[in-house]
Amino acid sequence: MNERIHRPRREDRWPVGHLGWAFMGLPEFEGRVASFLVEGHARGERQVFIVDDPRAALWPKGLVERGDLLIFSTAEAYGQAMIIDAAAQRAAFESSLAEAIELGYTGLRIAADNTSLTLDPERLEAWMRWEEEAELLMQAKPITGLCAFDRTRSDAATIKALMSMHPVAVGF
Repeated sequence: MNERIHRPRREDRWPVGHLGWAFMGLPEFEGRVASFLVEGHARGERQVFIVDDPRAALWPKGLVERGDLLIFSTAEAYGQAMIIDAAAQRAAFESSLAEAIELGYTGLRIAADNTSLTLDPERLEAWMRWEEEAELLMQAKPITGLCAFDRTRSDAATIKALMSMHPVAVGF
């Protein structure tokens, strides 16, 4: 992704709302999520990128310095325990949205590799509760969320269950 933002080709357009995506490895996630965030930039949304080990150097320095793109580790965004409290997470996203609106953005666009939050039964159960709450939040507020899960780190049954929690499951 470079500093100049280009309008995505029609065939590259992402839907809006609460999206699920099962990808194959971090390089695919980082590569495709760039177009997702570019679309958010074009729509005037504040962009948020969440991954276990974020590498800010991958992204345009100006976007990060201006605060147009916020980059967090999974632990920073969801807590060190990596077990989601759905009500607390909703409050955190609503606060982030309020700040974004106050700063003049039209909404939030969040791209997150959430795989590590679903790798054991306790985390997965908590995550599924969050998915239900996230859907209600995104129906009510100008937030587009891309919940992404790595097929190379999760079994097929878990991926299927996770994708079923999203009104739109995207595939590439």
